[in-house]
Amino acid sequence: MTESAPPIKRALILSGGGGRGAYQVGVWRRLQEVGWQPDVVCGTSIGAINGALIGSGWDAERLEVFWESLDRKRAFRVSLWRRIKYRINRLLGRHPNFPALLDNEPLRQTLAEAIDVQRLQDDQPSVTVAATNVCRARLEYFSGEQLSVDHVVASCSIPVVFPWCEIDGELYWDGGVMANTPIFPALRAGATEILVVLLAPLAGEPVAPPKTTGAAFSWAFDMITIGSAGSLLQELAYHLGEDLAARRDTLISQHFMDLGDIRIGVVAPQAAWGMNSVLDLDPQRIKERIGAGYDDAAEQLTGFLQQPRES
Repeated sequence: MTESAPPIKRALILSGGGGRGAYQVGVWRRLQEVGWQPDVVCGTSIGAINGALIGSGWDAERLEVFWESLDRKRAFRVSLWRRIKYRINRLLGRHPNFPALLDNEPLRQTLAEAIDVQRLQDDQPSVTVAATNVCRARLEYFSGEQLSVDHVVASCSIPVVFPWCEIDGELYWDGGVMANTPIFPALRAGATEILVVLLAPLAGEPVAPPKTTGAAFSWAFDMITIGSAGSLLQELAYHLGEDLAARRDTLISQHFMDLGDIRIGVVAPQAAWGMNSVLDLDPQRIKERIGAGYDDAAEQLTGFLQQPRES
């Protein structure tokens, strides 16, 4: 009598990258077309927002409408009063929180209306978001009954750009500070089929060197994002107890890696979008990124979406 193979547990890992997150919408559209539904969703920063909306039951069409209507007024605003209040308190000898450049309260209100918190806490699918504890300098994951809109906002609170979020007496910044590609919760949950959606090109694919100071800053930012994605193999190696460095080229060239018990797929943009794209919510560029995500997913996931080998 032949033993049946254990059920496949699928995980979707959504990286951070601000306005680039529209790319993940296109990938989600392609996944729905082929019937790939995650059991686990892990997100950082903008990936936490997309993950929370997917966990709330949103299909690709609804997520696309959300992104195309997401102008700056619904996401953030310049907070002159916050800065003025900070200066006044400093002059009075007080020590207030430092002023952030932007106020993310509009984003909090938008997400409070959009996210179905009860559905997130029901764990169908299980949603985990990452945030960085400011004072303890450590990464923390939130899921299940502890997950709230505040945790999602904290996960995408870029240091200095946005104010930190206080939750249960602790201060939190963007999860991308310490883990822009949060694969560990998926491994801990026993996922056997893991799809990672990056918002920067895979490391190892050559690009032209920057020619201006602005371009150098943008590429340095992209390298931070790429470096976080590069930790993917390190976390897998630690989890599996084997050296996976030799498989790096395979993952880069084929966007897919079969480790026997675990299958890994990666979708990544083919070009760097630059630092300005992080706060860019221009409707035309959002549409372009959604389209790029769909096209790249259709091209890059051929090997990953094939039926897994029989035991």
